[in-house]
Amino acid sequence: MKHKVMAVTYELYVDMDGEETLVEECTKERPFCFVTGVGYTFEAFETALLPLAVGEKFEFVVKADEANGKRNEDYVFDVDKSIFYVDGEFPADEVWPGNVVPMLDADGNRLQATIVSVKKDKVTIDLNHPLADKDLHFKGVVIENRPATDDEVKGVTQGCCGGCKGGDQGCGGCKGGDANCEADGCCEGCKQD
Repeated sequence: MKHKVMAVTYELYVDMDGEETLVEECTKERPFCFVTGVGYTFEAFETALLPLAVGEKFEFVVKADEANGKRNEDYVFDVDKSIFYVDGEFPADEVWPGNVVPMLDADGNRLQATIVSVKKDKVTIDLNHPLADKDLHFKGVVIENRPATDDEVKGVTQGCCGGCKGGDQGCGGCKGGDANCEADGCCEGCKQD
């Protein structure tokens, strides 16, 4: 498949206790931009969007098993409270029930953990995606759909957004002259990912 640069605005709804609830929104000012075929988005999401033209509206559901998967209770467990310490202190303003915190696994891979509870010596974390077991209902509009350049594909597959170099298409965050655009062509945001 030829890679494409796509940008969409959308509203994402999920069923929360029997009621469809808006959980995320990408606007014209901050659209969702991605290169297809590189594993950045759900395959079912890309498949639904690929044939659509700029300006076309869409509405579709990505089933849970094609999105964030099933909830796994083995991903909820206790860790030593000390792993969160900074300069010998527990950061209670960052590690509290319901907050999502970045963590590293044993191989150095980044994870997002939801704090379930904070006990005397332990913290219960949940490594399930917050939307595990949820079907994702998208409603939106395609605002860009064009072939990706080799540099854009290379930028994404080599760990950079690829959008800063000549990114005048409205996608890629930095758009070539933004203060967050570094000399190597990476946005400040993708250096943190």
